[in-house]
Amino acid sequence: MKFRLIVALLLVPFPSIIKKAIYRLLFGYRFGRGVKIGLSAIVADKCVIGEQTRIGHFNILYRTKDLRIGSRVIIGFGNRILGGDLVEIGDRSQIFRFNEINSILDPLVLGECDPVLKVGAGSVITVNHKIDFTDRVEFGENVVFAGRNSNIWTHNRQKSGPVTIGRNCYVGANVQFIANTSVGEYCVIGLGSVITKRIEGDWAIVAGMPAKYVKPLDENNKVLVTYPTRPDLEPASPGSERISG
Repeated sequence: MKFRLIVALLLVPFPSIIKKAIYRLLFGYRFGRGVKIGLSAIVADKCVIGEQTRIGHFNILYRTKDLRIGSRVIIGFGNRILGGDLVEIGDRSQIFRFNEINSILDPLVLGECDPVLKVGAGSVITVNHKIDFTDRVEFGENVVFAGRNSNIWTHNRQKSGPVTIGRNCYVGANVQFIANTSVGEYCVIGLGSVITKRIEGDWAIVAGMPAKYVKPLDENNKVLVTYPTRPDLEPASPGSERISG
């Protein structure tokens, strides 16, 4: 892994076409047509990146065993994606800038961890969020992890547990998730909420410290969970066909 890191760092200033050629030759990475890699480094045991995906400047993707990035994904500026057995970023997802997404190596917790991150197709992670996937973290399709400074923690000093966010959820700024928590589908999670348990129910407003089901989404607010996360995606609706990841 040290050799791969040294090579990846040396490749940072080179044009994308040279980076991809050397990554293919030395490490066996696979790239679809039209992939662009800026001033960034990719260090993984295995790496597959789908067509037309763009990785901007000053990103580091490091020490992931199996890195799978879908087609037409946008990874912006200054993001860190570190560790894990599997990182899977679905088609047409976006990770904007300055996000820290990592799995602790060899954590000192009781029991087994499942260091996997799955980001569903069409999902968005905006700016300056912290996502710990020492245990499993799953975003459904078209999740918007909005605003700034939200945190997901899948471990504490002794225990770990997964975190799941259902499809088409809208997560406001400064939301905190602890281990062994989840929210349903088509939910809006209010600013500053603290998710401390598994919250059942779809098409709902979830808010509070600790967070709880507040009320069903009214017609005016359903746009928050159905409006497409990108112009090239169709609006979501109950029972609509899912976009493949």
